[in-house]
Amino acid sequence: MKKTLILICLVVLFLGISAQTNQQGGSVTDRSYFITHTRQELISKLTDLPCGIKSDDQVKVILDKLKKYLDEFKPSAEFEDDIYARAANLQALKSVMQGGYGIGSVLIDKDGRIIEEAHNSQIQKSRSDLHAEMTLMTKFEDSRHSKKYMHMYVYKPGLTVFSSAEPCPMCLIRISTAGADTKYCTPGPEDGMASRIDFLPPDWKAMAMKYSVELGDCSPVMQKISHLLFYSFLLDNRGPDKQDSDSH
Repeated sequence: MKKTLILICLVVLFLGISAQTNQQGGSVTDRSYFITHTRQELISKLTDLPCGIKSDDQVKVILDKLKKYLDEFKPSAEFEDDIYARAANLQALKSVMQGGYGIGSVLIDKDGRIIEEAHNSQIQKSRSDLHAEMTLMTKFEDSRHSKKYMHMYVYKPGLTVFSSAEPCPMCLIRISTAGADTKYCTPGPEDGMASRIDFLPPDWKAMAMKYSVELGDCSPVMQKISHLLFYSFLLDNRGPDKQDSDSH
């Protein structure tokens, strides 16, 4: 009887751990990985990817190797959101190749189809508001096919914004205001709001909690690429700080 009780306890414990893992989606990479503060750290992580990147590669070579890997990447059924992670990462890489920040986003309908894609365009267009999610939603709302998915400015149920990186406060609030669900490939960056909903003012928190906000079920390699694309500005210190220093 004692052995039976021990066996039952072990089974319950195992099921509890499995359920917790499933709730975390693709969170199979150690959280400490998603902190990168220096170019040296970034290069070290890039060379560990299965993309053939070397520590002495020029920036263009690094980006070309990332593109080749993403172009050839075949999403696995093991990670149901990898198809969206790949699409968002390709958008993020597109921004980096244009000289912008590495964040991409896609809009998914209730049947799992990608109906819009966009990337961060802050640097390219000198616009503070053009985060990937903001650009995506504006592009979608201005399109002809948006009418069947919207009632005035609110989205009909079933749409999901999937981003390569965790949305910032501005983007998360807009997604919630529009009535869409939120998914993201990589936890962080450090200003990500999706994992900090409790810090929102009460009314905004209540609005955000009406919709699903979760980490996607993504493979470790897609998570890592998403993270490293976000911090790719460290490769050449692009952005306002670089422009200010160049002007002196």
